[in-house]
Amino acid sequence: MAQNETMYGLNDPAAAAKPNEKNEFLYDLKTPETTWKGMVQHTFPNGGEPASDVGRITPPEGPHGLYWFLDSLMHKVPDRLMDTWQGPHYHVHGYETFFVDSGKVYLYINGQRVLCTKGDIIHLQAGQAHGFKYLEDTKWRGTYHDLEKYSESDDVNRVKNYCPELKDDPELLALAPRGEMDTVIREPLLYKDAPVEECLAVKHIDRPHAAYEFPGVSMRILVERWENGGTKELACAVCEPGFTAEWVKYPPLRELLYVREGKVKFTVLGKEFIADDECVVDIPRFAPHSIEVLEHSEIYDLGGQTWWSMFLQCLESVKVNAPARYTEETIENFKKRFKVQIKSIGMK
Repeated sequence: MAQNETMYGLNDPAAAAKPNEKNEFLYDLKTPETTWKGMVQHTFPNGGEPASDVGRITPPEGPHGLYWFLDSLMHKVPDRLMDTWQGPHYHVHGYETFFVDSGKVYLYINGQRVLCTKGDIIHLQAGQAHGFKYLEDTKWRGTYHDLEKYSESDDVNRVKNYCPELKDDPELLALAPRGEMDTVIREPLLYKDAPVEECLAVKHIDRPHAAYEFPGVSMRILVERWENGGTKELACAVCEPGFTAEWVKYPPLRELLYVREGKVKFTVLGKEFIADDECVVDIPRFAPHSIEVLEHSEIYDLGGQTWWSMFLQCLESVKVNAPARYTEETIENFKKRFKVQIKSIGMK
């Protein structure tokens, strides 16, 4: 985020998107004119042209601000800034994961500049300086946590509200130098150009940390918990047509799923609907639900609360090292231990 930008309207209740009026669980990102309800937020670097249009799909929840998902169109950097623009900054506490769903963008990080394109996923950790240069208009979807406000901004804004004559007082504004969000501007980043495959911050469905194969589905681990301060992870189910999954009767964890590619039939609380490419499905706690995959699909677990990586590692370990223990009882015990809410999987 660059200096003088407005950050995403976190405090604006009108900025929250609403799902399809006929389906409270489905957000179709292909139609922002209907999915982005309320105020669309814009950023203006250096007082110039709008740099982005941002729609908030789901708001942050809980002490870590989980389940926060934003849908953005990042505009091409103006030609007058193309040679110099980086937008360098870091977050003291916050973590970000961005899906590059169109366009081209340079990522500056860890002494590297890499070119990211459609299909790439950028994961940024707390304290990790980074910047971006958008070479084209880019669909830019992000999920965040621990990206909280600084409390001094609340106090400064209170003074502005009570004493509007002081709202432009430089001495008052200097009391909240980091702005409303956990973002600190820094000097331009030094870099060397590198292949995107060599950048540890760029994830891809074809370069997972690990992959585990089951009939009709490949579970790919893309971001581990240790890359997210232990708070969450990012896993993707790459599914073939005919794959089905049914969750436990009253799943205690909320699910936020991103169908980045493909077509999936969901049944949530008895309501059937289709989620195709670029759709987010928000499933509340305790809601019975299931899926049937209609086309080759990628389904990302944005909530990240199931310990998929540990669960799948333990299953594989028992299968290899103690096959006699690889029983339904063992699997069920692992499911409870690692918060796996899937009751059963199979092929139709």
